[in-house]
Amino acid sequence: MVGGSQGGVVSALAASNHPQDIEGLALMYPAFSITHDAQEQYSSFDQVPKTHDLMGFTVGRNYYKELLNMDITKAATKYKGPVLIVHGNSDDIVPIKYPRQAAHNFKSVHFIVLRNAGHGFYGKDLKLALRDLDEFVENEN
Repeated sequence: MVGGSQGGVVSALAASNHPQDIEGLALMYPAFSITHDAQEQYSSFDQVPKTHDLMGFTVGRNYYKELLNMDITKAATKYKGPVLIVHGNSDDIVPIKYPRQAAHNFKSVHFIVLRNAGHGFYGKDLKLALRDLDEFVENEN
């Protein structure tokens, strides 16, 4: 299973909840800061407006319901199979400390830092990330 950003965290949650269905997990710039960001913005669910603009996407109030009471790192790192995390050290949306913390919780993880890469990979960073993903898939089969 492969996911990027918020999709990376959703993939990690799915793998943690359904490990028997997952042979390997690859996370590209995973948004393990998502609960921290939500909790910084709103101290309680009562403060959350009916809709909210989240990086250009409109999300409803229920988006925050679980995030405000969750430790995403704990909930999404229970998967015990092979995990690849690729993250840029210049990511200004998800600071590298969050996926690093998550990496410590996985049983079998390969953590790769792309120097000077931001959130979302483009150009040479995308090529490097895809190479790392190809190697991960080949080594796990």
